[in-house]
Amino acid sequence: MREEQAVGNVVVFGNQKGGVGKSTLAVLYAWWLAEMQRRSVCVIDLDTQANSSKSLRQFTTGLEASRLFDQAAPTPLPTGGRAVSLVASSRCMADVELARPELVIPAFRRSVTRLAQDFDAVVIDTPPALGLRMSAALIAATAAVCPIELEEYSIDGVTDMLKTIFGVRQRHNPQLRLAGIVLNRFNPRSLRQKAAMQELAENFREFVIPARISIRSAIPEALAEEMPVWRLPKTAAREASAELMRVFELLQQRIDCSCGPAPEREVWA
Repeated sequence: MREEQAVGNVVVFGNQKGGVGKSTLAVLYAWWLAEMQRRSVCVIDLDTQANSSKSLRQFTTGLEASRLFDQAAPTPLPTGGRAVSLVASSRCMADVELARPELVIPAFRRSVTRLAQDFDAVVIDTPPALGLRMSAALIAATAAVCPIELEEYSIDGVTDMLKTIFGVRQRHNPQLRLAGIVLNRFNPRSLRQKAAMQELAENFREFVIPARISIRSAIPEALAEEMPVWRLPKTAAREASAELMRVFELLQQRIDCSCGPAPEREVWA
């Protein structure tokens, strides 16, 4: 599967543990690209929970993500033109795991390559487990973002995720880069989380984004209203927006830069 090269910015949000804010950050990053960076974005939801699809349903294209794995015939794909275009998850998504990888993974990669030619960025939300869909997403991607909540099980999950990313890079997709580990839902009053953050920084400093997103009630509130948090007219929303935008700016610097991880001169905020 190395013969087909990924093109454009194809960014996967993934973690092999659920509940770390993966879908939330994928959705907000796509909105940030569209509204703050003026880039056309296609969001592909591969998670059967379909949280990204719910938050972005106003942008639906009518195309189900399971069709991107169809190897029998080319699937008509959305083209750039709208700020955000959603390729939504569906009940059929779980059936993809039962398909033959040697057939559906190249088909998915071809679909993503075509989308990347028409959009400035393709953002892929993945299921919280290693399987065919996550593997296909990483094989088609140019960058991976790994959100993490600073708890023991989450740190174990990110270790597994890094092994997966580097394994895919070595065996299938040499263009794949780890854009960064994003510290999400940080509680500044928690001594346990502060200790976990220090441990993470010591072990994975070159990969951790030197900024963090605190626990903010405004974020789920805004997504429930199907809008980015910076549109919510609340003081708490402004604070959440400032943190998110700092994280996304640092992420984008790494994604746009071919040199991979950010230089060591970055310091923790």
